[in-house]
Amino acid sequence: MKIVLADNHPLFVSGVRAYFEQVPNCGVVASVTSSDALIKCLDSTPCDLVITEFSMPMTRISDGLHLLSYIKRHYPQKWLIVLTVNVIPAVLHQLIQSGANGLLHKSDEIPEINKAIRHLGNNTPYIGPSFRALLNQGIDSQAKSSIPSPRETEVLRLYAVGNSLREISERLSKSVKTVSLQKTAAMKKLGLRNDIELGRYYATVSGDKVQPPGHFDWFLPADPSACRFATINQSQVLLPPK
Repeated sequence: MKIVLADNHPLFVSGVRAYFEQVPNCGVVASVTSSDALIKCLDSTPCDLVITEFSMPMTRISDGLHLLSYIKRHYPQKWLIVLTVNVIPAVLHQLIQSGANGLLHKSDEIPEINKAIRHLGNNTPYIGPSFRALLNQGIDSQAKSSIPSPRETEVLRLYAVGNSLREISERLSKSVKTVSLQKTAAMKKLGLRNDIELGRYYATVSGDKVQPPGHFDWFLPADPSACRFATINQSQVLLPPK
C-alpha cells in the first residue's frame, strides 16, 4: 500500500515513516507539511492511502473539515485516515461525515494506524480508542450532519482572531444581524456552546490561514472579480463574495 503522509510535525512524520518500514506491503511514498502541498502531491503522486493531520498550515482552504471534503470529492478512490488532538464530539462526527475512513488521536499508540489500515474496506470507519467514548456522547443532529459553510467559517475565523461582530459585518458588507446568525449557526454545527469553546476549537484547527493576494479558496468562486480582500494585522485575508 502506497501512503502519503501529511503532518507539519517532523518528529511525528519521522516516527510514522520508520514504523511503516517494519510493516509488510506498506510504505510512505511522500510526506508533506501543509494542506496546499498535500493537494499538489495528490495530483502528482500515485497512492492508495492518505494519513493526514486535521490541522496544518493552509492558504487556499478555509479549515480542516473543508480540506477533507475536498479530498473525498476530488480523490474518491483514496483511503483517508485522520489524525487530530481535537476532542469536540461534534467535530469528530463531522470528520467522519466528511469521509474519513479512520480517526485517531495523536496520543494513541502508533500500531493503531495499522489497525485502521486493516479495517479499510469495512462499512464503518475505524475509531481509535481515545475517541470511542467521546463519539458515544449525545450530539445535536444538525452537528452530526453538516459542517459550517465557507461564509460561516470565515465569520468564525474573523471573530476568533479578535474582531467584533460589527467589525466583521463591515468587512463582509453584511448586517450585524446576518453575521450574528452565521456565527450562531456555525457554532451550533460545530457543537460549540460558548466563546471559550470556540477559542479552544481554533487553538486545535488553526494553521497559517493568511491568504496571499492572488490565491483563492477552492470553495469560493475562482473569478478574482468575485472575491474581496481585507487587511487584518497587516496581512490580507480572502473574504467571501458579496
